[in-house]
Amino acid sequence: LEAQLNPHFLFNSLNSIRALVIENPAKAQDMLTRLANILRYNLRTDVNHTVPLASEVDIVSDYLALESARYEDRLRVQMTIDPAAGEVQVPPMLLQSLVENALKHGIAPLTAGGDLTIRARVVGDVMLLEVENPGQVTEAAPEGTQLGIANIRERLRILYSGRAKLELKNRDGRVAATALIPRTA
Repeated sequence: LEAQLNPHFLFNSLNSIRALVIENPAKAQDMLTRLANILRYNLRTDVNHTVPLASEVDIVSDYLALESARYEDRLRVQMTIDPAAGEVQVPPMLLQSLVENALKHGIAPLTAGGDLTIRARVVGDVMLLEVENPGQVTEAAPEGTQLGIANIRERLRILYSGRAKLELKNRDGRVAATALIPRTA
């Protein structure tokens, strides 16, 4: 159930960096640093069951910077994180997994790309985390899909004893992945 780094992301990132080495060495160095940050974070958090959302936001920023090299102007990101939400403990790679899913199923299939929106705020005793992307959730998903979503749901169930949840909903021509996580474990 623990999060894993997608090998396709790793190879795509390395290929993007390779293309920049001669063309834009400074950007290639920045991308290598960001990739190293993600790898270090992934290894370090294997032993942790939760991390502050702020740590997830930092790693997702690195992830999105790497993916932006591949998607270029096809990926437009808006991120709004309430400082109080940044302190809430979440499973490692939770936000990254939701963002990766949004890119894979929402942005990548579209020739023009799309807008990815990430929001987090505290509402009472709960942190509301939302990732929105273009698309539509369908009832009849092909076998083998939504494994990542199922894993996230199971991790939330185990870590928060059923007090956390993840929902996927259609919202005005977009897909909204919404996680509700208690502020205290």
